[in-house]
Amino acid sequence: MVKKTLIALAVVALLTTSAHAALSEWYFEKTGDGGHSSVKVDGKDQPTFRWPYSVSYEKLDICTIPITMKVGMFVQIYECSKKKIVLEQVDCGVIGKGSGDYPCYEGYVNLTVRSNFNARLGTSLNRNDGVISHNDHWTAYFDNTDVVIGDGTDQQMKLVVEAWKVALYKETAGDDVSVGSVTITVKPN
Repeated sequence: MVKKTLIALAVVALLTTSAHAALSEWYFEKTGDGGHSSVKVDGKDQPTFRWPYSVSYEKLDICTIPITMKVGMFVQIYECSKKKIVLEQVDCGVIGKGSGDYPCYEGYVNLTVRSNFNARLGTSLNRNDGVISHNDHWTAYFDNTDVVIGDGTDQQMKLVVEAWKVALYKETAGDDVSVGSVTITVKPN
């Protein structure tokens, strides 16, 4: 009888020393007057667990903080450095000019543009001395629209350059004679 009592006491002692510690969690929400969010956990720092049990702690969410960002204005023209406009001779009537404006030229390039704000594109022509003899003898414009919708999607645009009263005699003949460049400008619409 003593042996059975000792075994029963040993089993009770084993169960007592290997029981999981009870951890209680209390959450305190943020108050309207700028109070704090917090959590309190009651339990022992050094639980009295015995082998084969181990102690593990779970992470608890106590606060969520919003993140904001200062996003600047963004406009992109894809592969702009690879683009080139080649002016080819056209009938002056095609560009709205008369026979007194002969010879007349026109060229264009297709562009893919995107922006995160409604933007208006513009142009600024830069002529080399020579074939285009005066700044008022050429123009650059966007066909259909010069406004980029600011929703971040790709938009197709066509940039056209026209020239008239071209001084062909000032340059050597060739297929790739540099006469200037066009700079694309942008401002909010």
